[in-house]
Amino acid sequence: MQTDMRTKTTAQFEALYRAHADAVFAYCARRTAFEDAKDAMADVFAVAWRRFESIPVHEHALPWLYVVARNVLNDRRRSRRRQARLADRLASEASLVVEGPEPQVVRSSEHEAVIRAMDKLPERDREAIRLVEWEGLSREQVAEMMFVSRSAIDKRISRAYKKMARSLGKDKSAVRTTPVPIEEGGEA
Repeated sequence: MQTDMRTKTTAQFEALYRAHADAVFAYCARRTAFEDAKDAMADVFAVAWRRFESIPVHEHALPWLYVVARNVLNDRRRSRRRQARLADRLASEASLVVEGPEPQVVRSSEHEAVIRAMDKLPERDREAIRLVEWEGLSREQVAEMMFVSRSAIDKRISRAYKKMARSLGKDKSAVRTTPVPIEEGGEA
C-alpha cells in the first residue's frame, strides 16, 4: 500500500512539473540571469516536492509555485548581497596587509615562536591572553566571561607572560604584566 501511495504521489508531482515547469522557468528568467533561472526553478520544484501535500490543486497550483519562486529568488539575491559584502570586506582587509616578503617571514617565525610558547601554558591562561590580546577585550570583560575577579585575570596574565618570556628566552624582568594605561593607548 505504501508503494502505491508513493507511486501515486510521484506521478502527481511529475504531472505538476510537466504542467508548470515552463511557466516557472519563464517567471524566473524574467527576473534573473538565464543560468540562475534554471537553478531557481530547480529550487522551486525541490520546495514543491517537500511540501507537495500543501500545494493547492488545479488552477491554484501555478500561483502557489510563483510565490515559492519569488521567495527563492529573494533568498538568492540576499545571499549574493551577503557574499558581495563579505568579498568587499575581505578585499579591503587584504589590501591593508600587503607588505614585502621580508617582514612577513620575520613575523611568521615570531608568530610561530609565540604560539609554541602559548601552547605550554594552561588552557585558562591561554584563553585569557587570547581574549585580551587577540580579541581586544578588557580584563574586566574577560573576568566576567570567565566568572573570576579582575585580579585573578591580572594574575593569570602576569604569570602567563612570565612563562612565555622564559620559553622565548627573554628576560622576564623586561616583561610588562600590568595593563598599559589609557594615556599610552591601553585600557583603563
